[in-house]
Amino acid sequence: MSELCELCSTDSLKPVYKPEGSTRNLNVHLCAHCGLVQSLPRIDRAPRASAAVSSGANWGNVRYGKGFRTKAALDALARHADLSKEFAALDVGSNRGSFAKAFLATAPNAQLVALEPDERVVQSCADLPRTELIASRIEDAALETGRFDIVHSCHTIEHLAHPARVLADHARVLKDGGLLVLDAPNIAFLGNDDIVEEWFIDKHLYHFSQGTLARMIEEAGFEIVEQPDARDRSNLLFVARKKAFAAPLAVTGGAEADAAEKLIAHYIATRARNLMALTAVAAEIARLAPQGVALWGAGRLFDSLVVHGNFDPRALSLLIDTHLKPLVGERHGCALASPDALAESDAGVVIVMSRDFAREIEAEAKTLAPHAEILFYSDLLTRAHTRLAA
Repeated sequence: MSELCELCSTDSLKPVYKPEGSTRNLNVHLCAHCGLVQSLPRIDRAPRASAAVSSGANWGNVRYGKGFRTKAALDALARHADLSKEFAALDVGSNRGSFAKAFLATAPNAQLVALEPDERVVQSCADLPRTELIASRIEDAALETGRFDIVHSCHTIEHLAHPARVLADHARVLKDGGLLVLDAPNIAFLGNDDIVEEWFIDKHLYHFSQGTLARMIEEAGFEIVEQPDARDRSNLLFVARKKAFAAPLAVTGGAEADAAEKLIAHYIATRARNLMALTAVAAEIARLAPQGVALWGAGRLFDSLVVHGNFDPRALSLLIDTHLKPLVGERHGCALASPDALAESDAGVVIVMSRDFAREIEAEAKTLAPHAEILFYSDLLTRAHTRLAA
């Protein structure tokens, strides 16, 4: 029997892309009826692997990214709820406790249930006040009906084999009028012109647009009260309120499907072009090596530079990564350094290998190494394209 679409339950799925380096042998499919992009087979309970800070589909198990979304979630929640009142909240996939800790500090009278299945990080919430810790997957938790005023879920829904069922269960455990704060990756990211990493990673079985995720939320029994920020091409942050009665929606999405197909085609062509240019980027960094090069950001962009651009990390004087250093220690044979090491180095050039935090890194680098030249990954990639076109 063929797989049915998770959103519209039709058999309209067609394969559109094979991710690079998939250890689960996933293929990306597009529903021609509603436009939802999804990876098959729906393997969401594979044995837990070690951390892989790669640029391929096997990236994952590092478990630090959710912390970047805590402030956005709390700001959105505060716009729709009085956080000074007594209420009960559920944090789905509490991870290392970033949201839980910030939430408890902001909501002094709230009770929290922190739900996290990963034994490597679950104890992060073990000793928090006013918190019940449940070591379980959301599908297995069997929480009480109508127990919560708020459900928060950050970058979890895309991992699940059946997210529509889980959203319906979020509605079940919420009181009438309760709030859902839901955050997920945004497939609009594929429209970036500087993408080099594999976006369709094995850990993500669903790849939502604003339209497809909005439909799934509404189908589960919610009224959306805040749409995602249109400027954010990386994340989809919704706030929705449980309705007393959920009516089935007519789901059609020919335009949504066409847009997704064009976006994936753009991604395939752009990524291929950029991967070819990485060799020229690597060569430019190597030429700068006598000046002393500190590269800030050891994640997926750096891995792409080494794997696809054949960059030799030994050309670097320093490899900096604030978030990865406590978790993996080294990358491609280079020990990771903290930002403070930059102040003690003689680096004449700092290369910023980041998109979302490039300006914050630039500001910190200028303070730590005021005489160093600062270059951005995106600028190096643009220059590489110019040289290749000449």
